[in-house]
Amino acid sequence: MSQTLIVVLLSLMLFISNLFGGSPGSLPQGQVPTQEQTYTVPGRIRNAPVTLYDSPSTESKKIATGQPNTSISLLAESGDWYKIQLPDGTAGWVLKILVSTSGNTGILAKEGYGYFVQNTNLPSYPSLAANFQQMTGVTPWAFSLDSQGNVINQMEPTALANALGFAGQRHLKTLALISNYDKRTESFSGALAHDLLRSSTNRRQAVENIYKTAVNWGISGINLDFEHVYPSDREYYSQFLRELGARLRPAGIMLTVAIPAKTHDDPSSSWSGAFDYQAIGQAVDRVMLMAYDQHYAGGVPGPIASIGWVERVLQFAVSEIPREKLILGIAGYGYNWQAPGKAVSVTYQRAIELATQGSGINWDSTHKAPYAIYKGQEMWFENAASISHKLDLVNKYNIKGIALWRLGQEDPQMWQVVGNKLSI
Repeated sequence: MSQTLIVVLLSLMLFISNLFGGSPGSLPQGQVPTQEQTYTVPGRIRNAPVTLYDSPSTESKKIATGQPNTSISLLAESGDWYKIQLPDGTAGWVLKILVSTSGNTGILAKEGYGYFVQNTNLPSYPSLAANFQQMTGVTPWAFSLDSQGNVINQMEPTALANALGFAGQRHLKTLALISNYDKRTESFSGALAHDLLRSSTNRRQAVENIYKTAVNWGISGINLDFEHVYPSDREYYSQFLRELGARLRPAGIMLTVAIPAKTHDDPSSSWSGAFDYQAIGQAVDRVMLMAYDQHYAGGVPGPIASIGWVERVLQFAVSEIPREKLILGIAGYGYNWQAPGKAVSVTYQRAIELATQGSGINWDSTHKAPYAIYKGQEMWFENAASISHKLDLVNKYNIKGIALWRLGQEDPQMWQVVGNKLSI
């Protein structure tokens, strides 16, 4: 698909925001953001001169005139207005209809993966179809393992075949996700993983079944996503990766893993203790750091992934894992907390809808994250602005790329930013 066919929707983006550093709970209802959060998206003045105003109103001071077909930078938005910057550095507000976005993003210099799920109410396919040019691979939520090492379908075979076929025709890598998700409990199972990992026979069966599945489906690789693994199974998990890699790699099949993010190694941690970063980095081809849920549905409200926390995660990760194997996992969703410990997940679009009914979109300048108050409930989420700062860290630490959880939840504008920040 030509880049010009990708419709870049900047609606309701957080380009103008409050720079409040404290708790959003103290923000009064109806607070109007007064300061802007800036980042650059390329654009062009259309085929007529435009007037730049001091603020988003024709009643404000006229400060400059932009000539037709001039390349510009889009810095912010408010209602029907964009804040733009001319080549000489002059910045001002113009009506949106007078300019266009241009997405000359070039070839990605990094890897970019999108997780793909089968979900009728919130499908991943439209996002994949619209944004595949800004990806190098797709990761369908495809399979799980039972405790004996049997591979179980998590997607309907036809749906999986369609997703893999779409990706393959566009020369995207296809990494099938295989998890320890137990459909009976509708959760990741540490007990299942324990029974699998502790048995050399079960591990051997799992390795062979995964190998056969990868060959039969003709995929580029697998993405092993084991969660809630018991800390006591740490070495068994690492051994499983070594055994799996030894089987897959000679056949040209990539072994990648999704693992919890952490800022230091605590082998006793119930969440991340099972994951020995050094051993994992030696055993696999790519490591997807799940650098989100810093604040999760069952905890207190806060940013999904504050920029300071993400940087600390990367600082630790690059000290343990080769940079050329590291992929930063980023979120496309948010949480709306009814109370501490009680939250529901929201997509970017739903977060915007709720924000417009409440406090409006606000910006925490310390965490580099948007938030809102809706009916007294605190909501944090991710958008193109917050993700832009994380992409800067990808470049700063020179890691391999990003992986979005998940396609269909995200701010559509983030893909334009990915193209701008991670391209050659």
